[in-house]
Amino acid sequence: MSSTAAAGTPMTVAVECSRLPGDARGIGRYVRAVLPRLLEQRPGLRLVPFARRRSQLPALAETLGALGIVGERVMPRLFTEIGRHDADLFWYPWNIARPAPQRGVVVVATVHDAAPLAFPDPRWAKWWQNRRWRRLYAATARRANVIITDATFTAAELDRMLAVAAERIRVVPLAADDVRVPPPERDSDALARLGVSGPYVLAVSAQDRRKNLALLERAMHHVADILPHARLVTVGAHPAGQPELVPAWWHPVGFVSDDDLVSLYRGARALVVPSLYEGFGLPVLEAMQVGTPVICARTSSLPWVGGSAARYVSPTDDGELALAIADLLTDDDAYHTARRAGLEQAARFSWDETAHLTLAAFDAALGR
Repeated sequence: MSSTAAAGTPMTVAVECSRLPGDARGIGRYVRAVLPRLLEQRPGLRLVPFARRRSQLPALAETLGALGIVGERVMPRLFTEIGRHDADLFWYPWNIARPAPQRGVVVVATVHDAAPLAFPDPRWAKWWQNRRWRRLYAATARRANVIITDATFTAAELDRMLAVAAERIRVVPLAADDVRVPPPERDSDALARLGVSGPYVLAVSAQDRRKNLALLERAMHHVADILPHARLVTVGAHPAGQPELVPAWWHPVGFVSDDDLVSLYRGARALVVPSLYEGFGLPVLEAMQVGTPVICARTSSLPWVGGSAARYVSPTDDGELALAIADLLTDDDAYHTARRAGLEQAARFSWDETAHLTLAAFDAALGR
């Protein structure tokens, strides 16, 4: 069936949305970006966003209204109220196909990464959680007719760890062209309010072992030795530890608003992503989208996302990372070259294309 013919073919998709109201960044941002575009691109499409508990429905309806997707084509429901013939397929955007519908119903799952399998929590107390994640991923791999994933790296990981055949996987990249860009005139006030000054590099990351922030900390010790005024600004949860142990060059700001995050990106000489393992690495595109150079580890999906625009370092060599940081802090030519390349790279990704490829995955799952 041609794409033009498919666009007019009726299709009803039940979407697991229990976490959507409380998840505005992470996977929630992906779902919020894609849902309206699916409806725009496929006039014959109807969505049934569902929640697991009845108490979640009011917040879900409010979130969908804020996205501007209301009316006859969007029908929030409770999962247990969706019968076998109420949807052509069930889509699970949060990695795991749970709660699963009846046997025989077409299932599509978006698996963003396999981090719980590749990087299980090493603590003995977490062995049961690790085992549970493996069982959930394995069940999703068996149940899904088609698996959507963000990058070719994760597609290979699903084959390696869960034996998912390539013909059941569709690679659908994410994007960052929905970043709301506030006027640059606000940046100086925002940075002053956050206590950020001087030349700095930025890290936007959770405190997770695979994020490899220890490498960045070691590298910044070297940078500070030769550039005493250089700073590292970190966005996200503050690590455990006493405030007096925070080095003078490190400035954690915690969680910030979307507008403040853009101001931090624009003020930074570089975003540093030293991760050992990323399913995609959305901050890479977020930074490039507003012209911030990117330094990242030469691992997992990061080279695929950053292309030739990012500067790559070993995920274990703090000296190499320190040199890359110092270079972008001091060399204006290197900074502006990386800035232009990043803008061009970010322009290759769009949420419209994400939605288009997602619809193609739905069609493939239905045999269209």
